[in-house]
Amino acid sequence: MKLALGGVSKDFDSKKSRAEVVNLYPEGDRGGGYKCVKKCDGLTLFATLALSPVRSLPFVNGGKVYVVSGTTLYRVDTSGTVETLGVVGGSGKAQIKSNAIPGANQICVLNGSGQGYIYTAAAGLVQITDVDFFDTTSVTVLDERFWFGRDDTDEFFGSEESDGTSYNTLTFGSASESSDNVVAVLQKKSALWVLGEEGIEYFQRFDDPDFPLRAVKGGTKEYGILVQDTLAEMNDYFAYLADDRTIRLMRGTELVELSDLEFQLKVKGNGTSTSPGFSTVDDAYGFFVDGPVHSTYYITFPTEGYTRGFDLKSGMPHTRESEGLDYWRVNGAVKFGTKIICGDSITGQLWELDPSNRTENDTLIRTKLVTPSVTFNKNVTISKIEIDMEVAQTTDPTITAEMMVYYTKNGGNTWINHGPADVGESGEHDARVVLRSFGRVVRHKDFALRLETTDNIGVQYYGAEIEYEVSI
Repeated sequence: MKLALGGVSKDFDSKKSRAEVVNLYPEGDRGGGYKCVKKCDGLTLFATLALSPVRSLPFVNGGKVYVVSGTTLYRVDTSGTVETLGVVGGSGKAQIKSNAIPGANQICVLNGSGQGYIYTAAAGLVQITDVDFFDTTSVTVLDERFWFGRDDTDEFFGSEESDGTSYNTLTFGSASESSDNVVAVLQKKSALWVLGEEGIEYFQRFDDPDFPLRAVKGGTKEYGILVQDTLAEMNDYFAYLADDRTIRLMRGTELVELSDLEFQLKVKGNGTSTSPGFSTVDDAYGFFVDGPVHSTYYITFPTEGYTRGFDLKSGMPHTRESEGLDYWRVNGAVKFGTKIICGDSITGQLWELDPSNRTENDTLIRTKLVTPSVTFNKNVTISKIEIDMEVAQTTDPTITAEMMVYYTKNGGNTWINHGPADVGESGEHDARVVLRSFGRVVRHKDFALRLETTDNIGVQYYGAEIEYEVSI
């Protein structure tokens, strides 16, 4: 019989219905099962910034990357050469946007503590000092105006057209169909989305020189945003941690749930001691990685030690971890030419997400695959299990890569160490790994495998088959 790699069901709360994958991409479709499970991309050093940690999403403008790390704004070119642009101070998550005006481009930087700065090639980095600029931690751009959420109010406000240093008392609005505090603002196409604590609504262009926006009546959506830093955008999408502790994805004007049952049991909980939910979520942050194969929304809870990724193309989730941490060290990513550049939540380093690197800057990447469990209606003896997989080895050719094998006969309550299995020498890309001596499995008990690797290798799993005999 075939042993599924996972992906049988999104909602059925049972180990029979889902797998666990750590530092592995599941591919295929969620309803029909995983067709392949592949090791996640590694990290290669791109640039080192003087101060740490990286505090903003990397932002591409004019063929260079802008990023806040520590208390400073930096600019990095395609070769990884770093230029210091000035001090912005602050703490927490910083934000960077550009009004993209040809010949007069302005870059707005929010320092995470309420203050704003404008960078231009002519004037350098200057703080916004207009009396009508208010404390804010959220910025977007629509029609050459910077728009901001006003902290701890139901209001948002905008700059003068084409000038992020000048503000008008008439260029402000408020949530029209709800009165909760504005947490974030975001532009998509010709609309300004206003995300509040209890709901979100959007405003479209309107012919008014002072306030060129008009609320779309009936456009309010349920599910406000719980944590501002979980808001992330990619192309025409945006996603965030909602006030009910689910992940919500906006596609056009359709708001759908992105999170899976595993995420909800961990983050939201179900009221039991087994799944109590997270006690700390206010330091969570989210970002998209828009790769050529996987377009993924990642959300990290650093205090709780958890990073979950949701692939928009396949619909299937996975978990990422960095060695020495319970979560993935990356805290933001941006396309930069043919590269994807990532920030580091701990250091001042920028990484290139690199599918050819089997490590995170020479630090090992541990992979783990737990299969959904299977149940036999009679007592059986498992004589062997064959795993169809592919191995790409990139280190010392004298090393034979190994995979640690564990199995359970009681649904994962206890795991038995089956020991290491050779998965091929350098250059042996196709492997049929044969495992023996699993012994007797009592009927109606749940059997599953756990496969782990730590070697500097690429790994892809295609499937597994169990050979067994009915026993008395």
